[in-house]
Amino acid sequence: MRQIFSIRFFMAVGAVVGLFFLLTTIFAAREVIEGGDDAGSGAPEPHRIDFVDRVFSSRNAEFRFDDDGLAATDTELIIDGSRSLRVVAGTPGENLCPEFGELGVCAVVADLLGEAVVWFALVPMGAGDTVEFPAIDVLDDGRARLVNGWELPYAPVLDRRCRDADGDEVEFDSYREFREVLGDDFTSIYSITSRRLEAVVCGERVPYAPVVPTTVPSSTSTPAATTSNPGS
Repeated sequence: MRQIFSIRFFMAVGAVVGLFFLLTTIFAAREVIEGGDDAGSGAPEPHRIDFVDRVFSSRNAEFRFDDDGLAATDTELIIDGSRSLRVVAGTPGENLCPEFGELGVCAVVADLLGEAVVWFALVPMGAGDTVEFPAIDVLDDGRARLVNGWELPYAPVLDRRCRDADGDEVEFDSYREFREVLGDDFTSIYSITSRRLEAVVCGERVPYAPVVPTTVPSSTSTPAATTSNPGS
């Protein structure tokens, strides 16, 4: 027993414990320095949007979100006479449509796992069967990531509805030039019929679009309808 619990033994144990606390402190400091906390980074939370459609009503007239951004109660969002989207209490989401509760004025966008809603948002409907979304940030492999982190499919060709102050059409040689000139100052138009983004409208923003600092040349005028390959 004397040989096992010798001074050297306790020194070895102390060295191991000390090394553990040293490594813990180093990694904790690195996480703080490198911004390990995503919530404080300001980056939008990504959501792969699998479902977009008009909402006509909710089976639960008292449906709402709580202060933590979770569905406070169960409900079914009525899409049409034969379809509905079930939301269970505790599902994260947000209500971006102030008129939710009125017949057919809002749309639901949802991130699904199978048929289960894992996240959703209520947004205003646009004209006809369209939904207006924030600006596109990146086009990648058939899906567009918007500046608020939502990802949706887009058409091979986006109709660019852009006019200058005189009402003349403004054309761009590429989508890269389009983004460099406009920054986030445009709206993305989603068609419920085709189930993808079909157009962009320059010089307009949806009310819930995030405010992202951009540098736009002072000579740039507000953009009209020109159609070209968005990835060119």
